[in-house]
Amino acid sequence: MAIFDKLKRKKEDKKADAPNVLDMVQEKHDHKESVVLQENTGRAHRVLLNYHLSEKTNQFSSIGRYVFKVAKTANKIEVKKAVEAVYSVHVSDVNMINVSGKNRRQGKSIGRTQDWKKAVVTLKPGEKIAGLSEGV
Repeated sequence: MAIFDKLKRKKEDKKADAPNVLDMVQEKHDHKESVVLQENTGRAHRVLLNYHLSEKTNQFSSIGRYVFKVAKTANKIEVKKAVEAVYSVHVSDVNMINVSGKNRRQGKSIGRTQDWKKAVVTLKPGEKIAGLSEGV
């Protein structure tokens, strides 16, 4: 039993020496510039689903254009109001694209990914949404 006690003590010593993972994550987030969001955005969370990140959209963000995945039922006016409410910027133009899903296959069975809607939002010159696509 003495052998097991020694092994147990070694494991406890290693745990005590290891840094806390939550502290490390918190430190990383403290250094990052975060996106400033408004508290009361109304219906915006139903319109804007998430930011669409790709190489092309990363280049778009340098010229003031941002790409979002939006609800299938959303229109240009709703997207404009939602972006202005959430990010406190002025939108000059919104372009919408219906993206059709792709055929996917796994073994014998054939399926299809979901269709979705994409919105390309152009901001007024000189404005940008900080922290959305920088450093990617």
